[in-house]
This record gives sequence, structure tokens and C-alpha cells, in this order.
Amino acid sequence: MRKRSVGINIRVTVTEKKKVTMLARKCGLSLSEYLRQRALEYEPGGHPPTEVFDVLDRLDEIAESCSPTTSAEIGTCADRMRDLLIGGN
Repeated sequence: MRKRSVGINIRVTVTEKKKVTMLARKCGLSLSEYLRQRALEYEPGGHPPTEVFDVLDRLDEIAESCSPTTSAEIGTCADRMRDLLIGGN
């Protein structure tokens, strides 16, 4: 279960929305996921299987229940895996 509960609203033109929607579809991503990846400096090239995101979400949950040091280590590893799997920097 995702813990995303905060929204970010932006205004775009009809043409901009069509273009961004097309780019998201081309990558096999929802509009929200495409915008999220772009905002986090990922270069979407395709959509990894849903299970990849489920595993990364689970790692974040595990990290939250650990000691601060262990949590930071797990968080760093999970972030690195995101970079490798999703195509980040």
C-alpha cells in the first residue's frame, strides 16, 4: 500500500498536457508516475514491472522500523536500487 497522501497541482495548457500524457504513455507510465520520475531527476525510458516498485516500497517500510543508523543504510541502498532500476543518475 502506497503512502502517498500529498498532492501537487500545476496548471498547463491543453497542448502541454497532451504532450506530457503522450510521453508518459510512450514510457508505459501513468501521468503521475511520469511526472514524479521527471521531478526526481529520473529519465524514464520504460516502466519497470509493478513488483519493482512494491519491493522498493517494502524496503522503505522496513527502513522506517529500524534504528536510525540501519534505517539510513537501508534507505541509501534502496535509493541506489531505484537509480539503477528506474534509470536515475
